[in-house]
Amino acid sequence: MAVRPRVSPVRSLRSWPRLGGPASISATLALALALFAGIFLLRMSDQDVTDGTEILFVLPIALLAIRFGLRGGLAGGLLAIMLTATWNIGDSGYMHAMLTTEDYLIRGVAFLLLGTLLGIVVDERRRLQAEISLYYDESLDLLATIDRNGRFTRLNPVWERTLGHSAEMMCSRPYIEFVHPDDREASSAETVVVARGERDAVGFRNRYRAADGSYRWLEWHSRAADGEGLRCTVARDITVQHEAEQQLANNAQWLETKVAERTRELEDARTETLQRLAVAAEYHDDDTFQHTKRVGVTAAELAARLGLGEDQVGFLRLAAPLHDVGKLAIPDRILLKPGKLSAQEYEVMKTHAALGVRLLSGSGSPVLQMAAVIAATHHERWDGTGYPAGLAGEAIPLVGRVVAVADAFDALTHDRPYKSAWPVEQAIAEIQRTAGSQFDARVVAAFLAMHNDVAVAAETGSPQQRARTIGAPRRRRRSSSTAPPAPRPALASGPPRQG
Repeated sequence: MAVRPRVSPVRSLRSWPRLGGPASISATLALALALFAGIFLLRMSDQDVTDGTEILFVLPIALLAIRFGLRGGLAGGLLAIMLTATWNIGDSGYMHAMLTTEDYLIRGVAFLLLGTLLGIVVDERRRLQAEISLYYDESLDLLATIDRNGRFTRLNPVWERTLGHSAEMMCSRPYIEFVHPDDREASSAETVVVARGERDAVGFRNRYRAADGSYRWLEWHSRAADGEGLRCTVARDITVQHEAEQQLANNAQWLETKVAERTRELEDARTETLQRLAVAAEYHDDDTFQHTKRVGVTAAELAARLGLGEDQVGFLRLAAPLHDVGKLAIPDRILLKPGKLSAQEYEVMKTHAALGVRLLSGSGSPVLQMAAVIAATHHERWDGTGYPAGLAGEAIPLVGRVVAVADAFDALTHDRPYKSAWPVEQAIAEIQRTAGSQFDARVVAAFLAMHNDVAVAAETGSPQQRARTIGAPRRRRRSSSTAPPAPRPALASGPPRQG
């Protein structure tokens, strides 16, 4: 394929008279004069030639106008007028010439108009070309045209200043040779789309090889030239900008990592604080200090089975252990009383729900917000006979209904100062019996299914499932008989002492 030469920039208006030097100017003048002389001699030597021969003077007039602009057009028009008058006077005499003055005027005006109009058009075109050339050469952007074969046809001087390659060298090779190998596929695809006229390229970026072997990042705006198979492009060197953006991106990623690490630390610290707060609430009530953790695990498993989202399940795992945080304000003489509470003591005990809400309310933490709801509602009953608000049915938040079941089961199956642990089967039977009165039947059904899954897993020996036990009983040493007591109606009607 032949190499297309670089298109030279258009010269300024002042440089046009010198274009090509004195030889070019002399040749143009000589050709114009020869045309004038030839046409004049043709008319004078042949009497049969009609007067229309004068129309041929359009050729030298146009030649002078195109070459010298308005000055050339006017000079050519005046010379044509003079020659026309000369041969008519010589041919017909003075009196004949006077009789046809109107014809001479018409010819003279036509020649002058032709030369003037052509000259004005040529001068204006040169002025516009000079302005475009000045803009092209002085622009700080990289301007170029690319042909249908993928070669540069014109480049402004900024290319050489930016990349170090001469314009001639860059025009002698396909542009894709200067593109970074990793960017060539995307660049070729973008070129095809623009060349088809489907859309313009706006903000496209790739890397161009410089003369020293380094690469510069360029950002392109390109569009197809209508019907010419060319693409007009404007590019800008954004290497510094790209490096700054990359540095900012790296810094942002580093900051994001640090923020994530700090957030994890804060979450861990918050989780530990919540755990310690929950342990403080059960300090006198459970010598193993595992009640709150077990309630959280069981409640989270129940919530997952009931269809709560992953985030809600995670919040519940942390919030459920705080259900009895209000017991921090209950006197030990009531909290640790081994026997049945009096009516007055029972009223004091019931205040732990409202006290828990006061301790947990007002926080922006989703966990503490959920914990406040649980503290307020985990002693409400499905039939509306619970406390502190006497809510019933669906009016009780689901998390409160879930924790109520988890708390009651763990309290029944573990020792307390006021009771010994029940067997698991007996505790499950009691919860099943109170489904629909004390507990939400749907939550109880999920609880029973969970217990059944754990029992099956224990029989099959799955270590993963065996680890998910439901409140394995832990007993205190007692001097009295270790036989479990009969089921007490306190769970259904008397002062509730679970959890």
